[in-house]
Formats: sequence, structure tokens, C-alpha cells
Amino acid sequence: MPGSETFEEILRRDLRWPRKGDVPFKKSDDWSRNASIGKCGHGRLIMMMTGYKSAADLMVEKSRESNYDRDCLVFPILFNYRQFIELSLKYLISTYGYTVSIEANWKSHDLAFLWSEFLKILDAYGADDPDQTNPVVGAIVAEFSKVDPRSYSYRYPVDLNGNLIPITYEELDLEALADVMEGVGAYFSGCDGYLSSLQEPIPSVETQNVPE
Repeated sequence: MPGSETFEEILRRDLRWPRKGDVPFKKSDDWSRNASIGKCGHGRLIMMMTGYKSAADLMVEKSRESNYDRDCLVFPILFNYRQFIELSLKYLISTYGYTVSIEANWKSHDLAFLWSEFLKILDAYGADDPDQTNPVVGAIVAEFSKVDPRSYSYRYPVDLNGNLIPITYEELDLEALADVMEGVGAYFSGCDGYLSSLQEPIPSVETQNVPE
């Protein structure tokens, strides 16, 4: 186990030690090795949504290797999944809210509030929910809001006053969490496509057969 190594054993490992000339942020001459950070705010938001969830999924895969990995990675996994939910709601609100007079909200980290704003959008669009999926996802969002109200609980062990932040659950099945989040991701993606189809203007009878 990594925590049981002695200092002498650590020194004997093949460590990559800091060296003169190290630059953390630089561009490779080989363009295929570079990550492209989007300049467009809307495109960057979509990449962030995708990236936070993908990173959490990959960490869940990594956590299968050992108990130590699970115990270390649970914190960024929970934060990343929560961040995915927050950004997804902000994306949907900013993309479809203005059509029904609901403004984008970039300040709040309150998942319960963001979810309520999103439900207003669904209602204003007259979106159907025949499978009653909205309450299911709403309960999942509410659970994340309970365990991490301000997007803080899994980034720091203590609050701004140095007090230990209480943890709601002491043990978690990370693979079950990843499976649930796969469903949440599919739901948000489906809502995006559905609302987009409702937002697009329907051609009038006079214009439907106009040749291009």
C-alpha cells in the first residue's frame, strides 16, 4: 500500500523530480498532442460538461484497481459528477430559458434552485413526461444538493473557519453511482434534443413548399 512506504523506499523509486526549465503550460510542436481549449463560451460549456462527467467515469474505472484508489478518488468523482449536473442545468436554462422569459443564472451553485428553474422551462414549453422521469431525476439532483449544498464538501475537508465538513455517507458504491449518472446524462441529452425541436419555428403552410 502506498501509505506504508518508508522514506528510503520512496527515494529509491524512479521518481520524476522537478528540474530547471520545467514549464507547466506550453504548446507542443506536435499539434496532435495539444488539447484545444475553446474560445467560444457556449462550446466551452459543452466541453466542460462532457469533460467533468468523462473524468468522473474514468476515475470510477481506475478505482476498481484497489481500495486505496477508491478511497482517494471518491472525492474528485463526487465533485465532478456534481459539477456535471450543475453545468448541465445551467446550459439548459441558458439555452432554452430566454424563449420563455427565464433568465440564465451563472451565480448560483444551488442545485435545487437550478432544477426548479429548469422545471419551469419544461412546463412553459409544454414538455410531456409520460414515463415520469422528471421526478426520478429531480430526486437524484436533490440528493446531490443534500450531500454537497455549495459545491464545497468534496473539495475541502474543512470550512472557511476550519471546522470539519460533515459527510453524509461514509461508504459509497462508486460503480452504482456511475450507472445512475449515465442515466442522468442520457436524460439531460434527451431534454436538450427535445427542447431544441420545440424551440425551432414550425414552417407555415405558405412557406413549406417554397423551392430553395
